[in-house]
Parts: sequence; structure tokens; C-alpha cells
Amino acid sequence: MKILFKNASILLFDKEKILKGFVIVENSVITKVVDGNFSENEKIFDKVIDCENKILMPGFVNAHTHSAMTLFRGIKDDVCLEEWLFDNMLPLESNLANGDVYWGTMLAIAEQVRAGITSMQDMYYGILEIAQAVKKSGFRANICVGVGSVQNNNMLEKSFEENEKDFEELKKLSELIQPTVYSHSIYTQSQSALENAVMFSAKKKCPISIHLSETLKEVGDCMVANGLTPPQYLESLGFLDRNCTIYHGVCMDKEDIELLASYGTNVVSCPSSNLKLGSGIAPLYAVKNAGINIALGTDGAASNNNLDMFKEMFLAATLQKAVLNDSRIFEAKEILEMATKNGAKALNLNLVGEIKEGYKADIILVDTNKPHWQPCNNLISNLVYSAKSSDVCLTMVNGKILYEDEKYYIGENLKTIFENCSKIVARLKKQTNIK
Repeated sequence: MKILFKNASILLFDKEKILKGFVIVENSVITKVVDGNFSENEKIFDKVIDCENKILMPGFVNAHTHSAMTLFRGIKDDVCLEEWLFDNMLPLESNLANGDVYWGTMLAIAEQVRAGITSMQDMYYGILEIAQAVKKSGFRANICVGVGSVQNNNMLEKSFEENEKDFEELKKLSELIQPTVYSHSIYTQSQSALENAVMFSAKKKCPISIHLSETLKEVGDCMVANGLTPPQYLESLGFLDRNCTIYHGVCMDKEDIELLASYGTNVVSCPSSNLKLGSGIAPLYAVKNAGINIALGTDGAASNNNLDMFKEMFLAATLQKAVLNDSRIFEAKEILEMATKNGAKALNLNLVGEIKEGYKADIILVDTNKPHWQPCNNLISNLVYSAKSSDVCLTMVNGKILYEDEKYYIGENLKTIFENCSKIVARLKKQTNIK
């Protein structure tokens, strides 16, 4: 398949500008990125896409989500993290049945491709169902191996052998699926479980990730139990010796940040979820100044309540400016990098996150021919401060179009996805008596 994107405004990070030109995709790879008009015979292409009044840019990398939690969108809002998780989410998840995670993941993929997200790091139960949805849709995903299931509000660890079987199975399924290792958190898992995750990561020579320093309660409990802050506790277990990514990092002091920086740890910020659950605002400016790679994630739709990187970008930028009373501390370009190339780095995705020759064709088109875009004085600023997910008119992953102009090409009909998810939620709410 050979595709021409012509008359495009192309977002190029390395040149720090928007280039007016054309892009050629052959099969799964970007083969040409050229300044100027295409003047040759267009008949050599299988598809020609006119990008006039559109920005062509790398797809967003959702560096932290629990995709099948789309099933619980709107259930038990306006409560703190502990009540939300232990009293509501875990009981619901204890009753998940075969097929539930597949349909929840398909719903998340549909929402994400509509919003210009082309890859995710997903951590949830039923990883083979997640993988089935990812493979069928053609989406790109890191799928995390670790937590097995929920019973009596406890997250159960799979055995070393079970995790190894899952890891090897994921590797075989699709070139778009990359297995990785995951521990949920220091407050839901024992020290031995965390140490086992480190050993498994070392054996498989792959990255490891964890929710960390999300709330003041987590930090306080860790200090009481271990005499260490959460980052210090992870260091004591050898967790940070691996290629490590932490999610949230809301409640960290200067020493915590310096410690993470010394190990080259990635930090994924999820501002919408942290705000909604009342966890706080991550100190991203200090994290940036420490030289740490910052990526963005949506978290799950049960705590956000949507999967929209435009919202995350806007909040990541503006919250820092407001907290520090300084509008200059983050530029729009830096925020865009967090949502794309930085996310690819955190997820260890090669040749993803930029529009470059030789890179994977994970591409989106954003329509600027809208009132809230006019006049187009600064396209890069508009992407962060003006744009909406509804402006996305095309999403391509690995050279395959998954969404274009209100049509979805993800292997399942939207109506079927919606109907199945509604049935699943009705059953779960009845089983748990959670409204």
C-alpha cells in the first residue's frame, strides 16, 4: 500500500517548525517527508489524501491507561482515590467474566483512534483479551504482565511461570504488541511481589513500571511502614535499576525527583485523573529541570472520564503555569513532545513518535478549518491550547487507517461494541449492587 499525503502542514520536532509539504507512506513506513508541492504522477499511489487546512503530525502516545475501565466510566465519581478503588473498582473487577475485558478494550481503542491516539501502555486484567482487541483493531500497544486478577479486594499476583507464559504468548501475537512488566503499586502489593517483578523484568530484559507517589496517604503510609519515601523504597528493592517508568508522581519532594533522575526513570503524568480524584498536581517543572523524560497518559476512563490527550496537554501546560505563577515555564512544543516522542521513549517504542523518514507510519491529521482555530497565527500553540479531539479527521497506525471522517476500521462495529459494553456493565452493577 502506497499513500500520498499532499498539501500538508507537517509538524517536525527536530526542525522546530511546521513544514508545508508532502509525506509518502509505503506499507508501514514513512518513506518521504518533503518540503513543497508534489508535482509527479499521483496515479502511482493506492490512495491520495489532500491535507489542505490540516496538520499532519505523529499520533499521540497514551503512556498510561487501563483501557477496559471504559466499562466503569461515570461509576462512583466525586470520591477520593482510596474509596474509588477499594470500595468500588475492585469489587466490580472481581466480577469480570470472560469477554468483558475484550469489549472494554475495543471501546477504549475506538475512543482513542477518534482522538488521535495511536499507541498505549495498557495495564489491566485479562491481558490476552486485551491483546485480542489490539491485534484485531490494528492498534499499537505495550501490554503489561504482572497482576493476575482480583479476589476479595486483593490484587492477585500470577506465578513467575504464568507471567512467563503470558509474556511469550504476547510476543508471538503481533508486531504491534510489546509485552512489558508491571506492578500496580506499593500499597496493593507485598515486598516479595515487587521483588518478583524486578527479577522477572531482569530475566526478560524489559522495562518495568508502577503507580508511585500518587497521594499524600501513600507517601505517609510508606514512611511509617518502611522509613522511606516511595521512590526510596523502590530503590531499596532494586526496582529503579531496571528501565523504569512511574505513573503519576504527584507527591514527590526535591530528593525524590533527584533520585529518579539519577536512575534515568521516566515519569508519566495524568493530570485529569489526578485532579478528579483529588490527588494533587504533579511537580512537572521540577521534574523537567531534573532532566527526567516526561510523558503523558489519560489513566483509565473510570477516573478521567475520557481518553483525550488534548485535554491532558492543556492541563499539563496550564496547571504548572498557575501553580508557579509563571506562564513561561512550559512552551507548547514541549507539551506536544510529552504527548508524542517522549511517550514513545518511555514505552521503549522504536521509530515511533515523530514524522521522519524511516519511522513507523503512526500518523494523524488534525483539521484546522474550524472557528476555534482561526486565525491560525501559531499552529503549534493552537494544538495545545485551542484544539479538540473532535478536530482529528484521520488516524493511521503502522500504515493502516483505523479512523477517517467518522468511519472506524478497527474490526468491530461501533454499535456492537456499545451494546456489549452496556450489557456487561448492567450485569456487573447487579452483581455488586454498585450504582
